[in-house]
Formats: sequence, C-alpha cells, structure tokens
Amino acid sequence: MRAFKRWFRRWKSFRAAQPQLAVCRPEVERVFGGPVTWRQTGGCGRDVVCLVARGNRPVGVLRLTSSEGKAPVPAGRGGLPFVALSAAAKIEREWQAYAAGHPHGLTPQPLWRNSTALLCAYVEGAPLKREAEEGRAAYLALATEALPHIARLHRAGLTHMDMSLSNILCGASRRHLFVDFEYGPAEGLTVDQQCLYDYLRLLESIWKYLAPDARGTVAATWGETFRACAPASVRSADLTPLRPALGRILAAPELQDFFAALASV
Repeated sequence: MRAFKRWFRRWKSFRAAQPQLAVCRPEVERVFGGPVTWRQTGGCGRDVVCLVARGNRPVGVLRLTSSEGKAPVPAGRGGLPFVALSAAAKIEREWQAYAAGHPHGLTPQPLWRNSTALLCAYVEGAPLKREAEEGRAAYLALATEALPHIARLHRAGLTHMDMSLSNILCGASRRHLFVDFEYGPAEGLTVDQQCLYDYLRLLESIWKYLAPDARGTVAATWGETFRACAPASVRSADLTPLRPALGRILAAPELQDFFAALASV
C-alpha cells in the first residue's frame, strides 16, 4: 500500500507538471538539437525528475519544482541546521552547485534553467543506495567509500546539506557525482559546521540499516576514514546546532567514544 501511495503521488505530480514541461520543451530541444522524449524517473511531492532521451539515447535529466511548493523554512525552526528553499532558490542553488562542481568531476553538467526547472547532462550511474538495496555492497562500506569524495566536494567550495547514499551517483568507474542540492544551510552555520554536517548526515542516513555487529565497527572503519578526510577545523567544529538532525548517531552507545574524541580535537 505504501508503494502504491508513493507511485500515486508521483503520478499526480507528473500530471500536474505537464504545463511546465510544455514550456520547457522548446528550450530542451534547442539544447539537444532536435525532438526529445522524456519519462519520469524520480521526484517526490511537488518535484518531478524526468529522464530526457534523443532517439533511444538518454541525453539529460530535467528537474521541475513547482512555484507553489514549500516556502522557505525560517532559519532556526526546530533547531535544524538546514532550511528548505523556495522553488526559485532551490533551482538557483542546484545550478550554482553544478556549475562549480562539474569542472572538478563532482556533479553533472548544468545545461539550461529557468525559475522552476533545471536541465543537466545525463551521466551513467545510479544512486549508491541502490547498490546496498540490491545486496551488491554493504551500507557501511559505501558510506566509507564516499568520504574522500565528500572531502573533494568541500575542497571545491561546496557543501550539500542533505548528504545520503541516495544523493550520490556512481557508475562502473566508481566516479562519485553529487546531486539534489535542494536544502540550504541555516543562518549562522559556519562552513566548517556545514562540512561536518555533510559527513555526519551521511552516517545518520545509514544508521538504521546497520546490523548490531556493523554498528560496532563504525568507529574503527568509517570513523578512521572520516578522520583522515576531514581537516581538523571541520572535526573540531561545534556540534551544537547540528544535534537536532543527528539523533540516531548521537544516541548510539557504539559512538559515544567517537563523539567524545571528536569534541577533544
């Protein structure tokens, strides 16, 4: 029943997005030099994500977000370290992230946008979470593998604010690409705190999938790689404003020594 409800919400969103798609079509076809087709491949709520094809070949991904979507969440609401953005601000943040990240091989290439839509080039790869769901790799191994790539993202001047295996694409070459920069940092959050949140949000997002024996190894595996990747200024950043979004891992007895050591950096 849950899967059907999710499918129905996506179907309703896609149907409601038809006027936006009609507006986008001339520009998308101009970018790709001729007629295109598309089908919905993702999105939830008012967001719609379409795979764009030229003939039988995928060439792009078009993301639509409704101007009637959620208004920005006021900074500090619920103490969360991130804020939801308006449709236009969400597209702007994603465009800027892709424009800065693509030259470093960290994001897809941005191709076109308007106030409620963004088109990027198609890239081979699937979310890392799919590898775990299909049993091809363990959640903890994938999250550990992603850490050096998150460090590269930060060195390029970017933070994500919704880091998870769902938002990291990876293909056969194991190149990691970051997508869905739809949240912004809460007001007053330093860059080091944003970077620390990216690392810890990734761990928070997989914690519920870890078996007890895997949880017992996190500090010695994920934790050691984290310490090697994150500079001291990030590791020593004040956790206080991040705590409301990290309830699982902060309460985990397996990680008490890890956080104690983090606080003493």
